[in-house]
Amino acid sequence: MAGLMDELMGSLGGGGGLSALLGGLGATGGGSNPAGGEQAATLGLQAILGGLARNSEDPRGAASLAATLDRHDGSVLDDPASALSDPSTLADGQKILGHVFGGDQEAVTRNIAAKSGMDVGSIAKMLPALAPVVMGMLGRKKAEGALDPAGLSGALKQESSGFDLGDILGSLGGLGALTGGGSGGSGGGIMSMLKGLLGRR
Repeated sequence: MAGLMDELMGSLGGGGGLSALLGGLGATGGGSNPAGGEQAATLGLQAILGGLARNSEDPRGAASLAATLDRHDGSVLDDPASALSDPSTLADGQKILGHVFGGDQEAVTRNIAAKSGMDVGSIAKMLPALAPVVMGMLGRKKAEGALDPAGLSGALKQESSGFDLGDILGSLGGLGALTGGGSGGSGGGIMSMLKGLLGRR
C-alpha cells in the first residue's frame, strides 16, 4: 500500500481538482494560506487513515473493517466529482466518520481547521466527501491484493506511521474508544459498520 496518500490525492485531482471539488461542496479556503484546501484534504485523509489504523490494531476491528471493505468496490474513484455530488455518498461518508472518530469527530474537525487555516464549516463539509474515497481506495486495494485482516491492519499501520497525528486525532484511542468502551464510543465503531454502513460504493 506504499504511496496510498499519493494515489488518494491523485484520484481527487491534486490542488486544482481539490479546489473545484471543495467549491462544489460549498467549502472554501480560509485565512491567508492559498494552499489551505489541499493541506486540509491531506490532513483529513491522514486522519481517516490513522483512525482506521488505530481501530484495526485489535483483531476484531481488523476483521470487521476487512469485511466492510468488501462492500466498497472503489467506483467512487472513477469520477469523484460526480460521485460526491450524490447526497447519498456524502451521507455514507458522514456515517463512516462517526464510526471512525466516534465522539471525537468534532475535535478532529476543529484540529484540521486550525492546522490548515480553513474554517470549521468547510472542514465539516469536506471530511464526509473524503471518507468514501478512502474506503473506496482501501476496498479496491484489498480486492487487488487479497489482503486478509492482519495484512490490512499492517498496511494501514505502515501507511500512517509517517503521519503526525497527535495534534489531529487528539484523545482518539484504539478500538475501545470507537466501540463504546471509551470516551468516543457514541457510534459503535468499526464493529458496527457491518450493521449500519450502507457501503454502496
